[in-house]
Amino acid sequence: MIVISGPAGAGKTTLVRTWARDEPQVRLLSISRHHNTAVSLLNAVVEAVGGAPHQGDPDNMPVWLDQLARALAAAAFTPEQPCRLVLDGVEAVSDAQARQLLRDLVENVPPALQLIVTTRQRSPDWISRSRACGFVMSIKADELRLGPSEVQSLLGDNVHEDVQRFDGWALGVGLVAAVGGAEAEEAIRDFLRSEVMGRVTTEVRHLLYAVSIAGEVGPALAIHLTGNSAAGEVLARFAATTQFATVTEGPVFKLHPVLVKYLTDELATEQWESYAALRRRHADWLARQDRLDESIRLYIELGSGAEARAALLTHWQRCVLSGDAQIVRCALGHLPPEQLAADPRLCMVMAMVNIASGDMFEGQRWIDVAEAHEDMDMEPGLPVGVAIEVARRFVLALTTGSMPDGAVDHPLHGLWSAIFELSHGLCSVWSGEYAIAAARLRRAEVAARVSGDHLALVHALAGLALAQALDGDSHAIESAEEALTMAGRLSPGCGWTTANAFLALAVVHLSAGSKYRARAAANQALTSLRGVSGHLEQQTRVRALAILGTAEEEDERDTSARRQVLSSRERRVLTALSGPLTLREIADELCVSRNTVKSQVSSIFRKLGVHDRTAAVAAARSWTSDQQERGAHAVSVRHRPAGGRTRPE
Repeated sequence: MIVISGPAGAGKTTLVRTWARDEPQVRLLSISRHHNTAVSLLNAVVEAVGGAPHQGDPDNMPVWLDQLARALAAAAFTPEQPCRLVLDGVEAVSDAQARQLLRDLVENVPPALQLIVTTRQRSPDWISRSRACGFVMSIKADELRLGPSEVQSLLGDNVHEDVQRFDGWALGVGLVAAVGGAEAEEAIRDFLRSEVMGRVTTEVRHLLYAVSIAGEVGPALAIHLTGNSAAGEVLARFAATTQFATVTEGPVFKLHPVLVKYLTDELATEQWESYAALRRRHADWLARQDRLDESIRLYIELGSGAEARAALLTHWQRCVLSGDAQIVRCALGHLPPEQLAADPRLCMVMAMVNIASGDMFEGQRWIDVAEAHEDMDMEPGLPVGVAIEVARRFVLALTTGSMPDGAVDHPLHGLWSAIFELSHGLCSVWSGEYAIAAARLRRAEVAARVSGDHLALVHALAGLALAQALDGDSHAIESAEEALTMAGRLSPGCGWTTANAFLALAVVHLSAGSKYRARAAANQALTSLRGVSGHLEQQTRVRALAILGTAEEEDERDTSARRQVLSSRERRVLTALSGPLTLREIADELCVSRNTVKSQVSSIFRKLGVHDRTAAVAAARSWTSDQQERGAHAVSVRHRPAGGRTRPE
């Protein structure tokens, strides 16, 4: 048995009709509502294969199967050359007895008969047992979809965005090819109205209108938009019976793009209030799911600027504090510039977004804009002026490592408490007050954990690790590793907050004498600051560069010490190793035995800390170049007069 399954307009009937015209052994039965009883369906099947119509008994399966077999034999059909009976449109059969007749026919089909079925249903229940036994071959909707080359061959150069939304839907592409875009749109609307929407219940219709607002939904969004707790089940049933929707893992319910356009156009045209209410509900859900940029775009498209601003002020912190500042930046970008600049609260949001992204200059600029309108609350119980003062201190701490005199005479909580304590903690680190810094940074850590501020939490843990490292506390590595682990949840643009954690590791490794690890950690600290303003974390940059310089100086001292411990004979052997001679040839050149040369080479390797001849030669060449540079520098200084020009020898 072959099952051709796809949505209305996918080209199933066209396919089987063309096949029936070209193949004489094919018999086509177009199923309609007149076949929705077992008796009428049985008579139609018998008549289609050439039998005489009669009022047979569908419950007496042996009798009607025998009649069917005789009709096939009379038409000269055999198992080797069977009759191929096409049942086109079996989704029209809804009667339980008629479906049972189809099941009996499929499971007891005569040898001289092969069944081909077309249906809009994804998997009719009456073939499930045969499918499980491997007796069913399926041609699915994906295989019926027209490919890009087929669309191109039909439309030529008329393939545009409106055609692409058909997603290979045969009816849509064919109508555009036949009558053009405008007339095709009208014909498609009429087709969907009669063949899809005209066959669903009022409940399903309302659900589809709601879902079309989003295009694709999960169960939670479907229930939020519709208020129907059974929305997921109803939508899954619609997808299975019409195939104008798909259900993927998640689960995610996605409408066909053609149906989405039809539903949204009809809803916006005929039921504007419902359309606007659904879009507002969708925008609210998006904001709660931290998809603030999409939410604000929907509000602005509806002309609801006040609701857009309210949603931004309500939900911005969760996005920024979780390290997704770019989402809030995009959301703010949807607002008209004059609305953004006129609201000091939004200016402060923009300032915090820039600070979170490491752009202190832009952050300071937006703080200055907000300062011109500080006569309202940033949030309940927190005046904008206080938020401005806290943000200014934070910017100063990050750029200069200093803090202005005076205190903030207002109780702080949440984000603002975290960055206030963080500012003071970082300044205490750079002033050498490590115990005070650790206490401040622990308070910042607690405030960040309570408020859910992942950005401030990473920053506080990194600062705490640095304070502990500079104070010789053994917990520094633990704090640094926790900061780096937490940073994995942030967006890449917030990686600068880990700089102090890497610097702390560099300090610890250098103190332990591990110059290689110290150098690697210091380089990572500088790398984490590479994509942000050069004014950000200046003290961190200076300390990291100092550690790199210290490590290099110690390397030079170690190298010099190793060089000085080589004996004169070992230096002669090392010079010879720089050439092409073998050990035996070097021994002959120096008039010593080969074993003596081998022992001297081993001694050279041990003293230089290398493992092969190539590395030893490289060390020798670096010494030579160092000596030449020092000699040239000494000559230059010795012969340079006060005016800066070199006297001739």
